[in-house]
Parts: sequence; C-alpha cells; structure tokens
Amino acid sequence: MGKRENVLPFATIRKLIQDATGKRVSKDAKITSAQVLEEVTGKIIHKAKLLAENSGRKTIKAKDLNLAYQQIKGEL
Repeated sequence: MGKRENVLPFATIRKLIQDATGKRVSKDAKITSAQVLEEVTGKIIHKAKLLAENSGRKTIKAKDLNLAYQQIKGEL
C-alpha cells in the first residue's frame, strides 16, 4: 500500500468510531473510514461549489453545503 497524505487525522477517525460503537478500531478501518469520508466530503463540496456558482457567488455558504448534502444523501 502506498503512502497517502491524511487529510482527516486517524485519531479523529478512531474517536468517531469508538464513540459510536464502543469498539477498538484497526488501522485498516481507520484508513478505509478516512477514504470514504474524504470521498463523500469531496462530492458534497463539489456540488456546493456548483450551487454557489449557479447563484452567482464565489463563496460557498453553509446553505450550499446543506443543500448539497440533502441532494446526495440518497446516493449514500
């Protein structure tokens, strides 16, 4: 497996999983969780960018992120 730059810290991923499950978390689970979260976040951000641009703005606002999430939620 190649080295990857972590955008989301593994300690944060571990804490999220442990808080939700009470279980220990393997390194592979942290890596996979980080990859999934980063992919989903990227999709939300891309859609939010398009929403902002369609509204004539250069700034992505919370309402863009919320609407983008609502739009892709069914795909998850």
